[in-house]
Amino acid sequence: MKTMTAFLLFLALSPTAFAAENAKSQVVNLEVTEKGFEPSTINVTPGSNVTLKVTRKTDATCAKAIQIPSRKLKKDLPLNQTVLIELGKLEKGEIKFACGMSMLSGAIVVN
Repeated sequence: MKTMTAFLLFLALSPTAFAAENAKSQVVNLEVTEKGFEPSTINVTPGSNVTLKVTRKTDATCAKAIQIPSRKLKKDLPLNQTVLIELGKLEKGEIKFACGMSMLSGAIVVN
């Protein structure tokens, strides 16, 4: 019995167990086009570490920046350059994002 307990404890604390926990991450591509943010609604799994890869593909909108008010975050979006936004682990709910002027918007739905 002690051997089995020690084995289970080893498995639980092994680096592969930590790697499996850290593997719960989602990278989401988000583009700014003439239509606004695409996709405008992003669905992610609760408990995942979420990273947005945002690329502005047009100069025809006011979306020269992205803001996520609930995270007190605002990032400039240079034309044709990908900007990484690490949001960390997300729990159930909705996180809204918008351009710097709040004219174009979208949401991350954690469900």
